[in-house]
Amino acid sequence: MTNETVTHTILKANGPQLKEVDDNVVREIPLTVHYNREEIATLLCSPSQTEELALGFLLNEGFIRVPEDVYELRQDPADHLVWVEGKPCLLQKELMSKRFVSACCGKSRASFCFANDALMVKPLTSSHSIPLKEAYEYAAFLQSHLPLFQATGGIHSGGVGYQGQAILTSYDIGRHNVFDKLSGSAFRSGSELENRVIFFSGRVSSEILLKVAKMKVPILIARGAPTDMALSQASALNITIVGFAREQRLNIYTCPERINV
Repeated sequence: MTNETVTHTILKANGPQLKEVDDNVVREIPLTVHYNREEIATLLCSPSQTEELALGFLLNEGFIRVPEDVYELRQDPADHLVWVEGKPCLLQKELMSKRFVSACCGKSRASFCFANDALMVKPLTSSHSIPLKEAYEYAAFLQSHLPLFQATGGIHSGGVGYQGQAILTSYDIGRHNVFDKLSGSAFRSGSELENRVIFFSGRVSSEILLKVAKMKVPILIARGAPTDMALSQASALNITIVGFAREQRLNIYTCPERINV
């Protein structure tokens, strides 16, 4: 965790008292992604799983589809650069010009490839279901496996689960980056996603729902609340959204047949 945080001296208030203390603050870096020698985007992110983030970003934005599309990946950790050489993308110019992407949920992310989203996202046909007990296990995992959050309070986290076990995990200052890192990790390892569960520490916006749909994961379990647009999209795309998942409590918003008592 040394590389993930920096220490700042701050003033901490407790009632009328002020005390000077050292505080851990989460790091943020600009990661510039190149595809076939073209600068595609600069992602503001945590300095972990940066190769997975680059691959997941390119995958979710339609530049690559299968591992064979990637010929070479190189990284310069000092200057936060990633170069990917791969199968020529016929729509590369149309997909996006050079962008600077905020780690938060600004409009830059939502407008990335809106036209391309319609081509990439289809209603899911998975009939995968899980017992309610398993859903609680993923909620408990989020609560108990967040040492960096406990140290800084400054990150989101998520994972891919199967039969109550976390098979992939990621964390980042940016909500979207968590999903791109999970996508990139699965892409690299050849992990199955279509009959898995994603669990996530944050809220579920329409942008997050689209990430899940592109990953073809049928069940999303989140600690936070969904938006109405996310629920509308989830219903149309046959995705189960579970929100406010904490300890032995949760809300099932869409496609409840996938959660069994």
